[in-house]
Amino acid sequence: MRSAKGIEQLLPPGVRTDRPLLCIEINPPRGCNVEAVVERYANVRGLDFVNVTDSALAKMKLSSLAFAAIIKQRLGLEPVVNLSCRDRNVIALQSDLLGAWALGVRSIVALTGDAVTVGDLPEAKGVFEVNSVGLLNLIATLNSGKDLAGNELKGHPAYTPGVVVNPNVKNPNAEIKRLIRKKEAGAVYALSQPVFDPEQARNFFEAAAASGIDMFVGLLPFKSVQSFEGISKVPGIKIPDSVAAKVRAVAPELVGETSLDVAMEVAEAVKPFVRGFHVVSGGSPLLALDLCKRLSDWIEESLVKEVV
Repeated sequence: MRSAKGIEQLLPPGVRTDRPLLCIEINPPRGCNVEAVVERYANVRGLDFVNVTDSALAKMKLSSLAFAAIIKQRLGLEPVVNLSCRDRNVIALQSDLLGAWALGVRSIVALTGDAVTVGDLPEAKGVFEVNSVGLLNLIATLNSGKDLAGNELKGHPAYTPGVVVNPNVKNPNAEIKRLIRKKEAGAVYALSQPVFDPEQARNFFEAAAASGIDMFVGLLPFKSVQSFEGISKVPGIKIPDSVAAKVRAVAPELVGETSLDVAMEVAEAVKPFVRGFHVVSGGSPLLALDLCKRLSDWIEESLVKEVV
């Protein structure tokens, strides 16, 4: 389950690493007031990382890099920060990466980015000067002490790069090949899109384990049938008929609990093949925190049983 130099290098010294790691997605606010979001995560136990999104689904939010620095400074949580090629050319990408390192950010999740047409300003122009692999190569260049023009940097970063992976694709073998190309470009870990089918998840992550990259399975709880229906329409997400039937069969007040049960089933199925769990907040941040607590307790219980 562990790599020689994976994402665990970001953890503080002395932290136990012979266990699955836990990461939660945080969406920056749409505005300058960060207090409500910061307070929400102030006393969450068991978290190893927070994944800060970058105007996900092309919907404008406060800067992911700035917000990640705030989270780290205020709460001491280690951020792994999404950086999208959709909104920046290579000059801006380099500038933002240097600035983020100076502010304490140590890990970047390299994203090509969602199409602007799915967002709230569909007439906006996407940049896409490079894709995620191009961004990984850019990060490697900065890590080596030079910029893309070949100039020596006066102090350089040493980022731990990550990427995303989608177990829901029609051709899993092609997705694993893309994952390997990303690893060859420098990625050491991958956060997955949310998965709802335990068998599908197990098959994918068992096959992908050979890539040698640290993988985090995406788990997304939902609080209502309405939010479930919305999630099912998000590009890149696939919900099996069995889960849909289970959700529609329970009383409305039990949908959230049912979604937590589904997420735990997936977690149990893939535990031997992943480095940890990536809890996706979606539109239910409080339910995501409930899932984090359940996962944290489950991980601790598993460690106790191993000792006994």
